[in-house]
Amino acid sequence: MGCVSVEEVELLSFFAVEPQKADCNVPWPYNDYTYRVSLSDYRVEFGIHPAYKDVSLSVTRDGAELYRISALSVHDVCYHNHPNHEVLEIVVSERDRIWLRIRPTVLITQEAGMRPDNTMKPTR
Repeated sequence: MGCVSVEEVELLSFFAVEPQKADCNVPWPYNDYTYRVSLSDYRVEFGIHPAYKDVSLSVTRDGAELYRISALSVHDVCYHNHPNHEVLEIVVSERDRIWLRIRPTVLITQEAGMRPDNTMKPTR
């Protein structure tokens, strides 16, 4: 089964906050991590259990929930570092992806039902 591709240091770079750990004595990738970021009037909460490939994502603005997903056993979570921004890619399945950018502005792009030969390039 394996773990997700994203590394702990990449998530620290992307979110720029220390995560809350479910158990402070359990190391990456066997622990549950929750990253909480406040950006202007947005609040982004991302949870990951790297070994099980479980993820959750919630985005609120001024206290109103805009987006939420909870996914078990995703295919992968990948980090992409571009010159002007970073992107977190949640590969839900072979044909479904969620792209999260939080800087310079919050953006969530979800792609569903893509053909395997028509994968998107992480240029967000």
